[in-house]
Amino acid sequence: MRAKYLSYGERRKPTEISEVLGTLIEQASGRIDVRQGELIERWKDIAPGEWSEVATPIGIRDQTLLVEVANGTAGSLLKYRMHQLIGAIRDAFGEDLVTSVNIRVSR
Repeated sequence: MRAKYLSYGERRKPTEISEVLGTLIEQASGRIDVRQGELIERWKDIAPGEWSEVATPIGIRDQTLLVEVANGTAGSLLKYRMHQLIGAIRDAFGEDLVTSVNIRVSR
């Protein structure tokens, strides 16, 4: 017995994969901010003194920068200097890239 296929309305014409991928890439790139990568790449140049020496940037999500430090002492000291880091990032990239910082102690 052969299967029967029902078709409703007009048959859709096949779409080239390049058209589909192009649309997907455009949609995805609208959510990517290349400044995030640039901040991580240029961290030593942008971050003020102590930040660039003891903290490593991990990434940015919802305008919150996550940095990692080696120990809790470094994290506690940097907590009181967040405004310096945010100011330096704003000077380099504008006010909308990073609005807060989370500090994580590495394991």
